[in-house]
Amino acid sequence: MKKSLIALAVAGTFAAPAAFAATANVDVYGRLNVSIEDSNGTNVTPQVTDRQSFIGFKGSEDLGGGLKGIWQIEQSISGNTDGIGGATLAGRNSFVGLSGGFGTVLVGRHDTPYKLSTGRLDPFSDTVADYNGDGGALGTTGKDGFVDLVQSTHDHRSNNAVAYISPNFSGFSFAAAMVMTNRNAPAGDNEGNKTADAVSLSGTYANGPIFATLAYQKVEDLHTTQAAGTIEKTPAWKLGLGYSFGDTRVGFIYEDVDGKNPNGTKLLDRKSWLINGVHTMGPIALKAQYGQVDDKTTANNDGTKFSLGADYSLSKRTSAGIAYTTDKVKNNTTGATNAWGVQVRHTF
Repeated sequence: MKKSLIALAVAGTFAAPAAFAATANVDVYGRLNVSIEDSNGTNVTPQVTDRQSFIGFKGSEDLGGGLKGIWQIEQSISGNTDGIGGATLAGRNSFVGLSGGFGTVLVGRHDTPYKLSTGRLDPFSDTVADYNGDGGALGTTGKDGFVDLVQSTHDHRSNNAVAYISPNFSGFSFAAAMVMTNRNAPAGDNEGNKTADAVSLSGTYANGPIFATLAYQKVEDLHTTQAAGTIEKTPAWKLGLGYSFGDTRVGFIYEDVDGKNPNGTKLLDRKSWLINGVHTMGPIALKAQYGQVDDKTTANNDGTKFSLGADYSLSKRTSAGIAYTTDKVKNNTTGATNAWGVQVRHTF
């Protein structure tokens, strides 16, 4: 009822073009996920942090013959993790597409199949203990030394994507996407006239207590110069496994990421794995996760990450939680990086 009322209010406030007014339905949805956090990382003090709060609008139109036109516009509440506000319109998954018995085709901004493949295997998603750290670059660690168990550069939402998602075949589905640069290779790259700089593929089986996924992604960066230290080609693959029994579920992820310069010399060599478990007791969910990174990109840059947490469901749409994580990188002479967060999450 609330979604319908909000949609009517929006339609009544703005003079919509005829094509928009004819849309069969518009759903308003979103999430507020705000945390109080602290850590011993660099320049970090207790703060209020936005953890991927967002609002979105989506709709569909029946085109006949089982075919539907679909669209979505989604944006973050916050422009970064510091407080609330400053977001960009349509900064999250925003696209237009067609859906039918053949599957779904969409064009726009969207998470890659590689990113989506293991998302459900992270019980600490969008918390201070998220499996891809606190942002970051190509190495082991992200901002303030937090370890990326899943490499954050490949865990990506891409502009200019063309994606296909298959129907579900008795639990099996697959997805493929190309990410366009919308430009030709600049002079001096010797890349030819390429218009795609990433390919992302995934296959997933989810049936009963079993979940299994395998994903591959290759990113090619186009540069104006061929500096020997530039990582230009970055292939990655990862495997995810999950199993549920009773009130307990366990998960495992393995990832392998490489990177080469324009001359073919390997500059990035990174392997990681994690294992986790969640046990539910009524409205309470207890969770734990441990992982390691073997990063040969830089000497003594290996890392470990251990996290504990608990969630309490206040209703179907509101929950509260606490998470603690401790990260250690071999070349970090200041010792482990520890962090905690207490948050409230509401979906609508």
